[in-house]
Amino acid sequence: MEDNSYKYQEAVEQIKKAILNCQYSAVKQVNAVQLALYYGVGKYVSVNSREGTWGSGAIAAIADQLHKELPGLRGFSETSIKNMRIFYEGWKDLDNNSSAMADELRNTNSTIQLPSK
Repeated sequence: MEDNSYKYQEAVEQIKKAILNCQYSAVKQVNAVQLALYYGVGKYVSVNSREGTWGSGAIAAIADQLHKELPGLRGFSETSIKNMRIFYEGWKDLDNNSSAMADELRNTNSTIQLPSK
């Protein structure tokens, strides 16, 4: 009887490689979408808090309301939302340039709709 363990091991290696590649790809996509969300929220908050009519307690009120309406939501505390604003303000110049990273962020961000000012 022929020993097929070598063939099976090769199959296991190929399948394992495919699984790991797909997992890595999924994580990259999730990270891109998450960064786009943070960038979009940061932009929305920046425009409305820096240039708009929001008062000094607006971000705290928004964070509190989000936690009431989405129980268990993590990552959208007052501090986190302010950090998203800082993230946007630190990288917004990419939005005006034609770099590949800005294009990728804009393309991902296009699926995230936030109300305009």
